[in-house]
Amino acid sequence: MMNKNTGGFMKKIAYLLVLATCFIGSISFAGPYRAQDAENLKQTYKDTPLALTRLMLDMHLSYFERSAIRFMDVRISPLIVGENHFEVPLEMSFMLTEDQIPLTLRGFEESSGGKMTATPRAVNISVSAETAADGKPFLSMTVMSIFTSNVKSGYDKSLQKAFTAFSKTTTFSPQLHKALPVGQSKKREATANVNNGTWITNMRVDSDNRMQLTGYAIESRLVNQLCRELEKTGSFSELWLHSMTRNVYEKQPVMRFDISGKIISAPGN
Repeated sequence: MMNKNTGGFMKKIAYLLVLATCFIGSISFAGPYRAQDAENLKQTYKDTPLALTRLMLDMHLSYFERSAIRFMDVRISPLIVGENHFEVPLEMSFMLTEDQIPLTLRGFEESSGGKMTATPRAVNISVSAETAADGKPFLSMTVMSIFTSNVKSGYDKSLQKAFTAFSKTTTFSPQLHKALPVGQSKKREATANVNNGTWITNMRVDSDNRMQLTGYAIESRLVNQLCRELEKTGSFSELWLHSMTRNVYEKQPVMRFDISGKIISAPGN
C-alpha cells in the first residue's frame, strides 16, 4: 500500500515538474517575440496606404506653398489595391501663369521617392479671364496624377519635357500685338512666325499621351507651321490639323484652329 501511494505521489511530482519547465520556457521565450510583434505592428501602421498617402499629400502642398503656386483644390479617388502595390488616383487644380507650369509638374517628381511616387498622367489647361501684373493671363490647370507604391520603374518625364518644348514654340498669351495692319502683308510675311504669331487657349493631354490644342494664329500659314515646329522639338508627334476658321479675337481678324497630336513618351532612367 505504501509503495502504491509513493508511486502515485512521484508521478504527480514529475507531472508538476514538466508543467513548471514548460511555464518557465514560455516566459523565457515570450519576451523577444512580443517585442518583435510590437515592432511589426508599428512598422505596418507606419507604411499603411493611408499614412503614406497623407504624407505624400503634405509634401506636395508644402512644395506648392514654397513655390508660390496658387493651389485651388484636390479630389482624391478611392484606393486601388494590386497584388504587390497600391495606387491612389487624384486630381489637383491650380491657377498659375505659363512660366509656372514646368515648376508645378516638377513638384510631383520632387515630392516622390522613398516608398511612393507621384506621376502626372493627364493635364487640362485653359486660359482664364484673370491676368497677372505683367499682363500675362492666368491659366486654370488640372493635373490628374497617381500616387503609387510601385517605385521600381523609372520616373516618366514626358509631360515636363513636352511643356519645355511647347514654351519654346508657342505660348498661352495672345499675340495680337504682333499682327500688322492690312496692306503690309509683305512685311508681315518677313516678320511673323510661330513664336510671335500663334497662341493656345485650351490644351488637353490624356493618360495615353494623346493631345488636343485649340488656339489662334494671326495668319493662316502659321497653323501648319506650328505643327511642323512642334514635331521638330522631338517631344510631339502625329500633329494633325482638324479645323481652321476665320474668326475675330478682340476685334482683330485671326484664324481659330484645332489640332491633335501625341506626346512622345520619355520615361526617366
